Amino acid sequence: MPNDSNSIASLQYTKYGTGPTVWLALHGIGQDASCFAPFGERLAQTHTIYSLNLPFHGPNQLATDWPDADWPATITKPYWQRLLADFLTAHHIGRFSVAGFSMGGRFALVTAELFTERMDQLILLAPDGITDDPWFRTATSTRAGQAVLRFMLNHTGFFHQVGTGLVKLKLLKPGLLRFAEATLKTPAQRTQIYRSWTAFHPLTIDVPTLAQRLRTQQVSVCLILGKFDAVLPAAYTQPLLRALPECRLIVLPTGHTSLVRRAADEIML
Repeated sequence: MPNDSNSIASLQYTKYGTGPTVWLALHGIGQDASCFAPFGERLAQTHTIYSLNLPFHGPNQLATDWPDADWPATITKPYWQRLLADFLTAHHIGRFSVAGFSMGGRFALVTAELFTERMDQLILLAPDGITDDPWFRTATSTRAGQAVLRFMLNHTGFFHQVGTGLVKLKLLKPGLLRFAEATLKTPAQRTQIYRSWTAFHPLTIDVPTLAQRLRTQQVSVCLILGKFDAVLPAAYTQPLLRALPECRLIVLPTGHTSLVRRAADEIML
């Protein structure tokens, strides 16, 4: 069970454990800080894990009166850096490690770029943010793309028809379509996804540059993937593995949604 839940410097979090090794943990889109509860329970004696809620996530995340004013329209690197710097200062955190799953992996990579000198380890679980997808970039960062994205999210029947057609043409994996539809069931979920995707698009990294920074600062990197992951398959992480061949790679016999639990059950980091 978590030790406490709180909010500071606009970042909501759940804290697990009291050990000397400090982690900042970042969950996937549509989730919350409880995503890392399996690691919190496993590592409670050796780690202190601050599992942070991403912007637009956390308590009341699906409320229809979600306070838009709490977050800017886009989450930029300088904004995220100030937010985390305040959090680290408030909690008297010097050195730390970062773990990120799925969309949280994008935040973890950016955090590693911004705070390399203070980090010991970077743990990436099926991370987003390594391979640049031009379609995703267009849909989230341009007015035309955002209009199309909003239309698709507001017309789920049409979205399903298009997705089914792409599956039949073998241009889309069935597992990815199922995952997408599971995260878009309600209007509140669709609003959350739209706000998050369009707000997070500035959070990108240059993989070779980051790899060199991690190597120079001797930050160890562990990449954990699911063998049957249709959402963020292993191919998406190849740029990091090429740039940082010393990265520890672990592939587990699981899909995307159960990866964090399986990793906590089977791996001692």
